[in-house]
Amino acid sequence: MRRFPTLAVCLAIGLGSIAMPLAARAADAGSKSPATIQQFLKIRTPGAPTILPDGSLLLRDWPDGVNQLYRVTPKGAGAAASYEPANTTSVKLTDYAEGLSGFSVSPDGKRVVLMHARGGNENTQLTLLDPVTGGTSPILANPKVQASLNTWFEDGSAFIYSANDASPNDFYLYRWDFAGGKATRLLGEPGAWGASDVTRDGARVLVQQFVSASDVKCHELDVATGKLKDLTIRPADGTAACEIVGYMPGERAVLMTSDLKDGMKRLYLKDLKSGAVREPLPSLSSFEIDGAGTNETRDFLVVVANEDGYGVTYVYSLPDFKPMAMPPTEKGVTSPAGFRGATLVWTRSNARSAGNAFATTFAKPGKGAAAPVTKQLTWTEEQGIDLASFPLPELVRYPAFDGTEISAFIYFPPGHQKGTAIPFVVNYHGGPESQSRPGFSAGTQYLLSRGFGVMFPNVRGSTGYGRAFQMMDDYKKRWDSVRDGVDAAEWLVQAGHATPGRIATYGGSYGGFMSVACIVEDQERVDRGARKERMFGACVDIVGVVNLKSFLEKTSGYRRKLREVEYGPLTDPDFLLSVSSIQKVDKMKVPFFIAHGFNDPRVPVEEAMQLATALKDRGQNPRVFIAPDEGHGFAKLDNRIYFNERAVAFLEETIGAGAVATMKP
Repeated sequence: MRRFPTLAVCLAIGLGSIAMPLAARAADAGSKSPATIQQFLKIRTPGAPTILPDGSLLLRDWPDGVNQLYRVTPKGAGAAASYEPANTTSVKLTDYAEGLSGFSVSPDGKRVVLMHARGGNENTQLTLLDPVTGGTSPILANPKVQASLNTWFEDGSAFIYSANDASPNDFYLYRWDFAGGKATRLLGEPGAWGASDVTRDGARVLVQQFVSASDVKCHELDVATGKLKDLTIRPADGTAACEIVGYMPGERAVLMTSDLKDGMKRLYLKDLKSGAVREPLPSLSSFEIDGAGTNETRDFLVVVANEDGYGVTYVYSLPDFKPMAMPPTEKGVTSPAGFRGATLVWTRSNARSAGNAFATTFAKPGKGAAAPVTKQLTWTEEQGIDLASFPLPELVRYPAFDGTEISAFIYFPPGHQKGTAIPFVVNYHGGPESQSRPGFSAGTQYLLSRGFGVMFPNVRGSTGYGRAFQMMDDYKKRWDSVRDGVDAAEWLVQAGHATPGRIATYGGSYGGFMSVACIVEDQERVDRGARKERMFGACVDIVGVVNLKSFLEKTSGYRRKLREVEYGPLTDPDFLLSVSSIQKVDKMKVPFFIAHGFNDPRVPVEEAMQLATALKDRGQNPRVFIAPDEGHGFAKLDNRIYFNERAVAFLEETIGAGAVATMKP
């Protein structure tokens, strides 16, 4: 498939669970012993499946605890061949100690480029793999450089990649040719650049420059002259978030997305000669577009619409934009994984489906056209747990402090009776330009199995609800999103779902910032007399920011540019400190669990240490876990288990059955 932007599907980073069941639910008379946290965390589905010309599959899997590349071959042949594990053989093709970050297969299926990094530092290297022999050779091997494959040439003879080798703060574009085994710089302008598509003759490349989540510029690059032709669909006096989908058949027009109209990201078709722009699919205009992509022959288009957080996939033929029927599937998040020829590989994720992949083969519309045929490609290792019994979430909306409507997904334990208050975890997504989606999370389901409720609010600043909503937390409006986060807990209490003090904040990355900041805002409401008691009784902070000034000073240089647009510039240190939770540690009067990766290039580990030290200086005893071989989160299974076993006991003791009044208001 030409290109499909990675969906921001936010599923509880590291949300693991409770090491012990709630006392009220500990006895499950007449049934087998409840599944352990290890069983839940080992639920896995192979990811990123790619079908090779001989019918075998390349995919990422982690039976040994970290992602590696595997080749799966059906024992049978032809259309009836099954990919069910019992009917296949599997060969492990990589053995990186830190795991495989990703891979990309050439259009002809003859070459594979591996992306891998060390210790969670995100400096992905590029290595060529022969999928038949398993032989490898380095393409870019510099541990101080981050590289990413962007797009392939149609014949597989070359690809375009981005890298910050010439300037650590900028990503330039390069062409790698296999014949000569060398790279040629195509674009060396300052900024974060990426390539989305290339013409058949390699003379023109569609590129984009990411300035911020609300300002993405699109261009066509003339390779011979180096000139850039601005294609950005934006207002005359403003900015817009544009993304290139790719060339249309004939390469005289371009498919793009833009939030130009009403601030909602829509699909547009732009004529390269006249500059005329039109909406080819007005039927999708009611919702934001998550992303879109074409197959390598540009005669099929796949689009994913963000319908209130649910991901819905649509397929069309090109150039006529006639709709093609997708197979029916349970509500959740469906995502394209690849589109080669007439076959779309897609995944389905919801509370009951852990990202299983399917391949649907289409026929061009017309009289006598055959119906699409769908085959399952991957299965979930369920660890003896009945995923079909997992409860689906409810989509709810609550009013924020200023009347803004906030959407949230809320999960209740199996058999829960409405109106019965239970301990709740409020999980804040990262980003902040992201969105909590109703996808699969083993950690969430474990909490539910132990009698906890879990709520995922999409506070202002979240994506999926339009440009205006996404920018409602920028710079000086930062704390408004925190207020939304506390309003979520107040709504839980008012609705009778929870009781004050038996709610925990939880989040990773920017969600960690929210998790800590909401503890501060909660206490400030009590202090100024808005209410008598705190809503929250505990805080779990994973790779979170607590000091925006020190975070911006120490984060990777290329990220600093992007984050200053969102949080505020370092030239305004007073404001940055005013919305930094570390400045209000005296308001943190609940137990804390702090977790971080030592090699985190995004949020330096100093953020965790600042918070832990400040709490200890005030006589508190926060629980702290620093993983020495991780970065921005916990990628390795042993670290996930270690962290979750401890986070679990913490939640049980603070808001669960073992909760005691350890601190006074």
